[in-house]
Amino acid sequence: MITIFAAVVIALVQGIAADCIGCSFANRDLHGADFSNAHYVGASFTRADLRNASFRNAQLAGASFNGADLRGADFSGAQLAGISLRNARIAGARFATAKLAGADLRDALGGASDEDIRGLLHACAGCDLRGVTLAGRNLNGIGAPGADMREVHANGVHFEGAGLEGVDFKNADLRNADLRNARLCSYNTGNFGSDSNRIGCASFEGADVHGADLRGAQICENNQCKPVDGATLRAHAHSDLAGATLP
Repeated sequence: MITIFAAVVIALVQGIAADCIGCSFANRDLHGADFSNAHYVGASFTRADLRNASFRNAQLAGASFNGADLRGADFSGAQLAGISLRNARIAGARFATAKLAGADLRDALGGASDEDIRGLLHACAGCDLRGVTLAGRNLNGIGAPGADMREVHANGVHFEGAGLEGVDFKNADLRNADLRNARLCSYNTGNFGSDSNRIGCASFEGADVHGADLRGAQICENNQCKPVDGATLRAHAHSDLAGATLP
């Protein structure tokens, strides 16, 4: 097992700082580089070649990976708050146990497999997915609370059992989407359904949900979830959910 000290030595040999603010690795060939346990704030990896690089347990707040080649890179256990992956190539990248709060994922999913995307979205709170194409994807069980999915193209997407609390689906294409047993709202303390205690409910304002299946959709209170009836679901959805199959 590589110790933190050994990882730092390797990084120095490769000319990689272990800690920095605003450093730039843009356009560099860093395939196979070891950034494990690094602490970076606002770093730029724009258009860098990072194939098979290791970012295990790194802290990369606000990093830009726009246009980077991340195929096969390992982000296991990394803290990735506020990073941008726009136009990045993520096929085969590993994000197990990584935290991606507020990450910008637009234009990063095109060449990725369903498994790649599920790994990326396993814990992606508040991520930016505006306008992305997810049509037909199998994303059952993902956890993307508070994600911005406005105008997402998700005809026939599989979100069964997914954590979609507070997701904004405004003007999204969700025709024939499978949302069975998905968690759509979350509350903290107080009376169930009280607006004063609402953390967030998925909004379907302007979304096309014809043929979508919402049976078994759940609202959670204090981490205890239960199925909701159609009338309650419509009241929270900012939509009459016309054309969808409701509980």
